Amino acid sequence: MSGPPLVELGDLDGTHGWVKTKGFVNWIEDVASDQPYQRVALGDDTVSEPVICTVWTEDVELEEGVGYYLGGVDDTYEEREEIQLKLYEQSWANEFWRRE
Repeated sequence: MSGPPLVELGDLDGTHGWVKTKGFVNWIEDVASDQPYQRVALGDDTVSEPVICTVWTEDVELEEGVGYYLGGVDDTYEEREEIQLKLYEQSWANEFWRRE
C-alpha cells in the first residue's frame, strides 16, 4: 500500500510533507476565527510536549480525549515557532480509541 509515510508524532519536524500519524487529542483551543476551524494538541508516548494540529477543512472535526489515525502535512508555523500537523481538504482522521 503506497501513500504518505507513517511518522510518529515525536518525529514530526516540519520537513516530511504529507504524512500518516496517530495521536490522542489532549485539548482543543477555541480559535475564534473562520480559519483554521480547530487548533488541537495531539499527544502520545513519543512526545513530551504536545504537537499542535490545525484543521483547515470542515470535513474533519476532532474531539478531546479521542485517539485518531491522521493524514496531513508536517509543517511549521513561524509566528508561534511551532511544528504543526495541518489537516487540509485531502486530509483524514479515523478514530481508533474512545473512552467508553
